[in-house]
Amino acid sequence: QFVYAPGTIRLGERSAPNTKNVHHTLAAEVQIPKDGAEGVLVCCGGISGGFSLFIKDGKLHWEHNYYNEVHYRVTSTTAIPPGHHVLSAEVKVDKEGKFGGGGSVTLRLGKKSIGKGRFEQQVAGYFTVNEGFDVGCDTVSPVSDLYESPFPFTGKMIKVMVDVSEASFEELAEQHEARARLAM
Repeated sequence: QFVYAPGTIRLGERSAPNTKNVHHTLAAEVQIPKDGAEGVLVCCGGISGGFSLFIKDGKLHWEHNYYNEVHYRVTSTTAIPPGHHVLSAEVKVDKEGKFGGGGSVTLRLGKKSIGKGRFEQQVAGYFTVNEGFDVGCDTVSPVSDLYESPFPFTGKMIKVMVDVSEASFEELAEQHEARARLAM
C-alpha cells in the first residue's frame, strides 16, 4: 500500500507502484466544493500510454491508454456531489501475472459502486521513458485525450492511495475507516 500527498509529481514510473498485470486499487480522498471540481486525481504515463483517474464534467473517469491506439474508459453513471469523499477505481485483471491481459474496473464513491467496465489489454511494459506518476495533475503530456495537461484538480486533495496487495476493496475500506476513527 502506497500513500501520496498532494503535489507529488514527476515520480519516475520505475519508482511508482507497479499496477500492470496485478489487481490494484487507486483511491483519492478529496473534498469537492459546492460548485464541483474537475481534474486529474492520479495518473502515470502520458500520450504514449498510461492510466489516469480523473473528474471531468462532474463524473469520475478511469482510463487506460494502450499505446495511444486504444483508450479504455470507464465513466461513473452519476455525478460526484460536493463533500468529503473517497473516490476509487478497483482494477481486477483476468489473470494476475499475464503480460498485457485484460480485466474489469469498478468505480466507487465511498463504498458505493458508480460505474463498471472492461479493458481487453494493457500496456505490459513501461508506459514511457520521460513521463511519470502524478497526484493532482498530469504533467508533460496527457494520458487521456479527454483533457489537456496539466488538468489540475480544482477540489482539495487530501491524499492518494495505491494498493497492490491482495486486499479486497471492502478490507481496504475497513482499514481506512479504522484509521480515520483513530485520528479523531
